[in-house]
Amino acid sequence: MPFSPTQLERRVRVTAGFAVAALTLAGCSTTTDDTRPAAEDAEAAAQTVTVEDYFGEVEIPAEPLRVVAADPISLALMLSLDVEPVAASFNPLAAPAHLGDLSAVENIAGADGGFAPDLEKILTQDPDLVIVVAGYDDEGDEAWNKETYDRIAATGIPTYGFAYNDGVSIDDVASGVSSVASALGKSDEGDALMAALDERMAGLTERVDAAGLDDRPVSAVRLSADGAYSIRVGTGESIAFRGAGLSQPEGQQDPTAFRIDLSAENLDLLDSADTLFVYSDDGAETEKDAITSSPLWPTIAAVREDRVHWVDASVWNASDPIALNMILDDIETMFIEPGEQQ
Repeated sequence: MPFSPTQLERRVRVTAGFAVAALTLAGCSTTTDDTRPAAEDAEAAAQTVTVEDYFGEVEIPAEPLRVVAADPISLALMLSLDVEPVAASFNPLAAPAHLGDLSAVENIAGADGGFAPDLEKILTQDPDLVIVVAGYDDEGDEAWNKETYDRIAATGIPTYGFAYNDGVSIDDVASGVSSVASALGKSDEGDALMAALDERMAGLTERVDAAGLDDRPVSAVRLSADGAYSIRVGTGESIAFRGAGLSQPEGQQDPTAFRIDLSAENLDLLDSADTLFVYSDDGAETEKDAITSSPLWPTIAAVREDRVHWVDASVWNASDPIALNMILDDIETMFIEPGEQQ
């Protein structure tokens, strides 16, 4: 189905782009007890459960051992649950660096990128489960990724498809985590992951309120190649802002708007923010010089007051739990802690 420009950018964003140390990926799909006999693993893998996925009931292994993530979103959510896929589909030139070293994960992406996995490469992995984003909520048989889902399912490999709405709210993230955790037999772990994230956000909100920082609005700015700039209002950055109790300027509070386009000529839109968090896409590093050379740049309040923070694009351009915790790290150290000391 054809995508609007916003849908296309959302699809690109999630490939770039979900507190984590470097991950060591060892080529097995789940974190298991090394002392459990192989026969027990085989017996567990042979047991199946019937679950509800995007398109209806599917039968999948109760304890899958060789899981393939058929897109970058599924990969990020699996890693958030401390589950290592045997293979995943992602763009090696734009691999989400915040997920750690992916060199040990077999890349099964096709010629068209991370959302177009190569079926033959999937089959060579002998997976017992493939997890794939199927579409947005309530698209039914018109789901944007149904063709990929159908191609994989037609091989006979147990295939689990789930809805993901690009992470424009914490509820979207929680829904994605819950779906993937259910497919992996890790619902308790999924619940605990989101509960910990909610608890952290609530604690940061208390600190923001106590320091009187809730009336100092913040904005996140993305710099892409060829002067394509935007204020982010419906992405992981703004999920973290809202979750931590930070305010955003008027006109930047509707996450369904997703973004507000910027250029070197209308940078005055940023003047309503007390603090700016800015990042440049990979391959767009020269845009930092371009935007800071604009005559309007030094007139912006946050620039004059030295409240501009240059942050990591890989982290800030993602919305999985790993990325959200890392964004919260930056917010805590760059905005909340200095504010508490004033």
